[in-house]
Amino acid sequence: MRARVSAVLLLASMAAPARAQDIEAPLGDERPPEATLLDEVEADRPAEPGRVTVSAGATFVGQYISRGIAFSDKPSLQPYLSVRVALPELAGGIVTDAGLFAGTWNSIQFTEPGLGQPSSGDLAGWYEADLYAGAAVELSDRWIVSAAYYRYESPGNSFRAYDDFELIVRFDDGEAWADLVPLPDFTLSPTLRLVQESNRPGRPDALYVQPSLTPSFSLSDAERPVRVSIPLVVGLSDEYYDGIDGGQQTFGFFRTGLIFAANPFGGQASALELNGGFDLWLLNERVANGLDNAELVGRAGVSWSF
Repeated sequence: MRARVSAVLLLASMAAPARAQDIEAPLGDERPPEATLLDEVEADRPAEPGRVTVSAGATFVGQYISRGIAFSDKPSLQPYLSVRVALPELAGGIVTDAGLFAGTWNSIQFTEPGLGQPSSGDLAGWYEADLYAGAAVELSDRWIVSAAYYRYESPGNSFRAYDDFELIVRFDDGEAWADLVPLPDFTLSPTLRLVQESNRPGRPDALYVQPSLTPSFSLSDAERPVRVSIPLVVGLSDEYYDGIDGGQQTFGFFRTGLIFAANPFGGQASALELNGGFDLWLLNERVANGLDNAELVGRAGVSWSF
């Protein structure tokens, strides 16, 4: 078994959104960024940036919960590294931008993982090490579609390796609210995430479905505003959620919370961002998830792009 959060990264860099169009792996799913508008990334680069962007960061979480399942009830450090390559030559017609991405994401536990999983060998405590690669396109300046392959490994021998294939579709609705909502850079960021497992040990491969909205806005129009995000996420699946009394449950969780992100620095540190907040998980009590009916989890992170 493995921590199964997803991450498709269309040229993004943080662990929480910084602007209306910066969109992270649904907040609280403990993953690297999944999608962002390419022109926003370009705006952050130096005058002669080239086409390659490297991002690194880490998030400290009070408890590792993935898709409504417990993987550790103690704090975890979750570092990542990603490389993104812009492909502007593919733009034309309905395709307004495109790119490739690859990276790694890790979870280092400070205690035994949840659900009776082991942690052994020379790398005990290194619960999860993920490798991923994929591609993304922006359509008509509004739709972002990304697809990725994930390989999940456990250096601490907590679970046997397996794969995921993921598709994410997101709509940039920022312009629709410009004259209606008196908040700078307000957006809802409607998103649909589909993840199909492959070769998962000991159980049928599951299809995970996650619709979400993430109301977000800036606290001011200043050069370095604080970005506020309130995720509204539902987790559904055909085989992923085992029922306490047997069988499968379709509904896994509803998650919300409050995330703040800001870049308070200038000069050489202008690409450094700090973020923090909390996630509130409201869980299906009929699912064998190793959790209470409600869980409040704090988080704090840092990211850097160059």
